Amino acid sequence: MANGQTKRHMWQLVMLFIILGATAVLLILFVDMAAVYQELRRAQPVYMLAASLFLLAGLACFALRWRFLLRNQPGFWHTFHAANIGHAGNMLLPGRVGEPARIVVMGQDGSVSYTEATSSFVVERLFEQMMRLLAVATAVTLGSGITITPGTVGVSLLLLASMFSLIFWLVRNREITHRKGTAVLSKLPRVTPEKADRWLNDLLDNLQYISSLSHTAQTISWSLLSWLCFWAFFYVVLLALGDRVAADDRLPISIGALALSPPSAATQPGLFHGSVIIPLTAVGFDRNLLTAYAILLHIIEMFWIVLLAIVGLWRTGVSVTAVMRKQ
Repeated sequence: MANGQTKRHMWQLVMLFIILGATAVLLILFVDMAAVYQELRRAQPVYMLAASLFLLAGLACFALRWRFLLRNQPGFWHTFHAANIGHAGNMLLPGRVGEPARIVVMGQDGSVSYTEATSSFVVERLFEQMMRLLAVATAVTLGSGITITPGTVGVSLLLLASMFSLIFWLVRNREITHRKGTAVLSKLPRVTPEKADRWLNDLLDNLQYISSLSHTAQTISWSLLSWLCFWAFFYVVLLALGDRVAADDRLPISIGALALSPPSAATQPGLFHGSVIIPLTAVGFDRNLLTAYAILLHIIEMFWIVLLAIVGLWRTGVSVTAVMRKQ
C-alpha cells in the first residue's frame, strides 16, 4: 500500500514537470517573452496589493460557505486552513489531490466526521458549478468571445436541476435511502454494515440541512459574495497592467478569465495559463498582454494560497505526510 502511494506521488510530480516543460516550450515558441517581460515590469504594486485583498476576502467567503454547509460546527479558522491546504494541493500537484486533502484536514478536527466533510464537499461543488455557469453566461453577454451552445447550457441546467432534485428526493425518502443505501454500501470491501449506516446518517443529515430553501438561499449568497470578490481580484490585476488594457476590454477579459479558471478551482502552472491565454487569444485579445496577465494572476494566487496552506499546516498540526498517506 505504501509503495503504491509512493509511486502515485512520484507520477504526480513527473506529470507536473511535464506540464511545466510543455508550457515553457509553448511560451517560447508562440509568445514574445521580451514583450511580456516589459508588460510585467510596468505592473503597479498598489493594484497588486488591492487585488490580493480581494483574493483573501474571496477565500474567506469560500471557507464561510463550507462552514455553513457543515452547520457551523467546525471553527472558521480550521475550515479556512483546510480549504487553503486543498487549494494549494490542487495548485501544486496534478490529479486534484487537494480535494481529498482538505477533507482529511477537516476530519482531523473532530468536530465533523469525514463523511460529513465529504457530503458537504459534494454539495459545495454543485454550487461552484452554478457560479461558473453564471460567470460564463455573463462573459458571453459582455462579449468576451467565449462561446457556449444552447445544448451546453441546457445540459448544464439539467445537471444542476437533477442534482438538486436528487438531494430533495433522498432527504424526503430518508428511510428508503437509508435501507437500500446501507445494503449497497455494506457489500463494498472493508465496509461493515455499521460503518455504512454511520456514513449514510452523516450524509443524509448534511443533505437535509441544505435542502431547506432558506439554507439554500444562504449558500447561494455566500457563493455570490465569494465569486464577486474573486472577480474583483481578476479585474484589479488588469488595472495593475495600466492603460495597455482598454477600458472596454476589462470586464469581458476579467470575467472570461474568472469563468475559465477561478481561484476556487485552483490549477497548476501551465494548465492555468493555457486555460486563460488560449481561449481569450483565439477571439482577438492581445497574446502578450494576456500572457502577462495570466502570469501575474497566478503569481499572486500561488504566493497567497501556498503561504496560507503552510500557515494552515502549522496551525492545525497536520503534516503533509499524514495528509498524503490518507489520500
